[in-house]
Parts: sequence; C-alpha cells; structure tokens
Amino acid sequence: MKALKGVLSQLSFFTIIPSVNTNLEEIAEYSFISPIFIGVITGVIDFISYFSLFHILGYSSRFVIIIIVEVIRGFNHLDGLLDLGDAIMIKGDYERRLKALKDVAVGSGGIGLAIVYFSLFLISLCGFPYPSIGTLLILISAEVLSRDLGILILSILEPMESSYLGKLFHDKLKDKWVIIIAEGIPFLLFYPFSVIIFFTLLLIFYEIGKKVLRGSSGDLTGAIITISFPLFLIVERLFSFLIF
Repeated sequence: MKALKGVLSQLSFFTIIPSVNTNLEEIAEYSFISPIFIGVITGVIDFISYFSLFHILGYSSRFVIIIIVEVIRGFNHLDGLLDLGDAIMIKGDYERRLKALKDVAVGSGGIGLAIVYFSLFLISLCGFPYPSIGTLLILISAEVLSRDLGILILSILEPMESSYLGKLFHDKLKDKWVIIIAEGIPFLLFYPFSVIIFFTLLLIFYEIGKKVLRGSSGDLTGAIITISFPLFLIVERLFSFLIF
C-alpha cells in the first residue's frame, strides 16, 4: 500500500494531475519510477490532445502540443530552466549565482534560454507527422527520456548545499541509478540516435551542475527535462523512418 501511494504521488508532484497526498520523503523514495510512470502517462495525454485537436485544427494542432506539455507540467520545469539560465549568466561570484537561482524575477539569461527552448520546440513540431502509433511512440519516448535524464543527474551528482529538495531526492536516488538508466533503455534501443543525444546531454548537464551550481537541484532537474524534450522529439522524428 505504501509503495502504491508513493508511486501514485509522483503524478501530483511532477504534473498538475491530482493524486494521493503524501509527504516529500515518500515522493522522493519512489521518484526513481517517475520517468517511466509519468513519462508514459504524459506522452499518452500529449498524443490524445494532438489526435483530438487534429480533427478540428488540422496540422496546426501540432503546435498546441507546446501548450499541452507545459500546462500538464504546471510550468514548474520551465521555471527551473529560467532560473538556470539566470545563474549561468552570472560570472565568477558563486553567491550571486545562488541569488539569481532563487530570485523570482527573470533576468536576461532566463529569457535567452527560454527563447532557445521554444525555438527548439517549434522546430521539433514543424513537419510533425499525422497522429498515428508512430507519433504516439515518439511522444512517449521523448517524455520518458527527458525525465529519465533529469532524474539520473539528480541521482549521480551530489546536491547543492543550499538545495533541500536536491539533498532529499539525491539521498533516495543515489543507489538507484542503474534502475533509472534501465527505464530508458527500451526507448534508446527503439530510437538508437537518441543514445547520442542522451549521453551528450548527460555530460553537458553534469558539468553545468558541477561547475556552475556546484551540485544538483530541483531547478537543474526541471531545466534538463524542459530543454531535452524537444531535442529528443527532433531526433526521434527525423530518424523514425528507420523503424516506421
């Protein structure tokens, strides 16, 4: 019963979908399952929304996927991306970086990274295929792999000293990195070119976390999930002809 509650609680923590109420300890304990559990559910929601709107708006409905994705996430991961962008733009002083990371105001770095994200998202949706089983698998795979990447960084990179969530989740995830990787393997095998993107982004964000933030945090995880999603969409869409 505790395990089921812990798994279901991932829904209300990572999305706006209402679920069971529990404490952060239990959410963190079972967060290792969130990439596959939340990824499949949100991927299906993305597809159903696209499929439904396609019969009303035609191919223009592909761009509504941006809105659907962000609304389902509650814009929380996007907020992490904006905070990371502001922190990256601060040179030298680590304390100023921490201040930028926690500041509710969005600076030029956050705006710049947001422009990059939405540009990549628009590119990924240009020429997005007709709703089909192949499209469903592309959306599910991108959801799972982006979340898998974010949670994996949280598990292998020591947390920032000032990040309570980072410490809590890292403590629960640090011995489960093999399981987290295993969750993504079926999708990496299904779209082999995603392997290159996955491990390239893993190295990049590991270095950003280590050198810029000096550890993992909830903001870093949210930023990774946000920016990697359209990148996986691009790769999977471009090379899906190898499978479908």
